[in-house]
Amino acid sequence: MELIDVKDYAQQIAEAIATVVKIDIEIADHHLIRIAGTGRYHKGVGQSMDREGYVHREVLRTGHQFIIETPGQHSICAPCKARGNCTEKYEVVSPINVDGKAVGAIGLICFTDDQAKLVEENQHSYLIFLTKMAETIALKLKEQAFLTGLVSANHYLNSIIDVLDEGLLTADLHGNILHYNQSAQRLFSANLLTSRSNLSDLFATQIVSDILGVGENAEEVVEREVHIETKKHRLQMVLRALPINGDDGVKSVAVILRPFDEISQIVTRLSQQNAGYTIEDILGDSEAMRELRKRAKVVAAGKSTVLIRGESGTGKEMLARAIHNLSPWKQGMFMAINCTAIPEALLESELFGYEEGAFTGARKGGKIGKIELANKGTLFLDEIGDMPLFLQAKILRVLQERQVERIGGITPTSVDIRVIAATHRNLEDMMNKGEFREDLYYRINVIPLVIKPLRDRKEDLTILCEHFIQFYNQQLGKNVQNLSDGFRQKLRDYMWPGNVRELQNILEYAMSLTEASTLTEEHLSPRLKQTEKYDDLDRFNLENLERATILRCLQSSEDSVRGKEKAAKALGIGMATLYRKLARYNIR
Repeated sequence: MELIDVKDYAQQIAEAIATVVKIDIEIADHHLIRIAGTGRYHKGVGQSMDREGYVHREVLRTGHQFIIETPGQHSICAPCKARGNCTEKYEVVSPINVDGKAVGAIGLICFTDDQAKLVEENQHSYLIFLTKMAETIALKLKEQAFLTGLVSANHYLNSIIDVLDEGLLTADLHGNILHYNQSAQRLFSANLLTSRSNLSDLFATQIVSDILGVGENAEEVVEREVHIETKKHRLQMVLRALPINGDDGVKSVAVILRPFDEISQIVTRLSQQNAGYTIEDILGDSEAMRELRKRAKVVAAGKSTVLIRGESGTGKEMLARAIHNLSPWKQGMFMAINCTAIPEALLESELFGYEEGAFTGARKGGKIGKIELANKGTLFLDEIGDMPLFLQAKILRVLQERQVERIGGITPTSVDIRVIAATHRNLEDMMNKGEFREDLYYRINVIPLVIKPLRDRKEDLTILCEHFIQFYNQQLGKNVQNLSDGFRQKLRDYMWPGNVRELQNILEYAMSLTEASTLTEEHLSPRLKQTEKYDDLDRFNLENLERATILRCLQSSEDSVRGKEKAAKALGIGMATLYRKLARYNIR
């Protein structure tokens, strides 16, 4: 039997595969004659590959699949004239075996970095797929005498859908199952999914009604969230139903099932803005910032809840993202919730989601909450001090039990999340006033990280200025290289109530006004030109006065527990209050 006898069929297979995977295909027989090809290989069909088909030759010799991640540099490519200048980026070749003998080889050839990356990331699936295609060609060759093209095409299509990770099944307009792939079979137990099954055996009545509804409209597509009970787990899936059109209208319905976790991972990979921050992006040469980076690296590897404290503009969310990207949850989503930005009436539904019909105006099919979206990732609760008391109790349950229950739901869903909270408020004072739950405070304050305000670490101004100048040189097309002495002095004299965010805005303002390479005082915003006024007002800041008073009192006492007791008595506060204020003001 010669592979060239089915060259037309092999060419059809090659074109079909290339159409599906968007990658060129090359098929050769055991004489290294190209019998099929797509793209740049199409013109070479019928010609010998003896001077270039070194990978195909190796596959024919060994009878095993072969992968070359660096074509043109691999040792097997040594005899090739194009070695070192090969246009191929990635190559996967599989033998076409008949009765244990390799009668040909089929290759999947990538010519772009994007194609190579896609195949490399899904290498296992492509190997299986290519094996199935090789088996299809071999079957056609072996059964050529009696198999029709329809049977071959059917086998080919079945091989494709069985390679898919998604569960796929089709049903007629009465809900009777017509076909299903292996992934769908793995989702349902054998007694539920058979050739005699109905959609009603697999899904709730409303879901079945929605699926069959697409049969009434050739343009209709339905997406629903469903839960499937397997022998081991309760899987959260996204169901998509589409009509299958015939010559005279919709004939059947296709149902695609995909794990929700998988979709979340895809969204995360595409959300490049969430992946950019590292611990080293937390800039600062001060001892406080060096210690913060060091501690954050250690904390990131653990599972404990982190509470980031700091004034507005110090970079709390940036630190949270850096911890996420260094943690075991970095492949999952970083879900940030600003408890201040979302109206109180909407915050609960945003966090926990809701079931269909949970309240007037609830969206059909319900809505998944941010906490569930963060599953296998990090949930960042920004400004948690502004969260309403009734939601604090629900968040506490999530932290304790790692379960979330939607509004109107009856079944809790388990979530595997890392929780990072942040606030600029004094949670201890809020607890004393009954504005913040004490049990939630101790649950989130497992590992506290404090970002000092910029006015207390002005030695960091230099590195921060260099960073923002470099950034805005690129963004604004400027060439600023220096800061005048007067400009630097104004920055040092200013008290920075807006912290790093305010510094960034000040530099953007200044660089927008200049065409020179040096920023001077004339480029400063008006509020920095009047630093004396801010300095004078700062003397009346109660927190600064309290911190300075505590420091002076401690410096007058011995460095011991007894000394702290005397200091607390002199200040007119208890020991517990003194320790809280020491932590709050970062006094060692």
